[in-house]
Amino acid sequence: MDYFYLFLAMGLIVVYLILRFDEQQRRKVSTMLKQTSDVQPLLMMQSLGLKLNRINEALKSAPEGDEIQNKLSRITTEYNSGHINMQTYNKQLNDLLQMVEAR
Repeated sequence: MDYFYLFLAMGLIVVYLILRFDEQQRRKVSTMLKQTSDVQPLLMMQSLGLKLNRINEALKSAPEGDEIQNKLSRITTEYNSGHINMQTYNKQLNDLLQMVEAR
């Protein structure tokens, strides 16, 4: 019966330590989420950069790219000024890329 109380006490200590560790981890995660709430998604930013590069390369090789160049300038200006969000910018770049590739 002495071992029963020993294991009971050890079990309570282990449960207490697990709960403390869990609380610390939750605090760290919530702090990290607050700090990174305004960071743009990295993979989408890389995708946008690749799309812009492909569009610009296609415009250099195509002499009749004035219409697409004007649309690209307008879209980029709207995104940089904050009038459209990243998802809308991505969609509009997809549309431009399809127009460029269709030529």
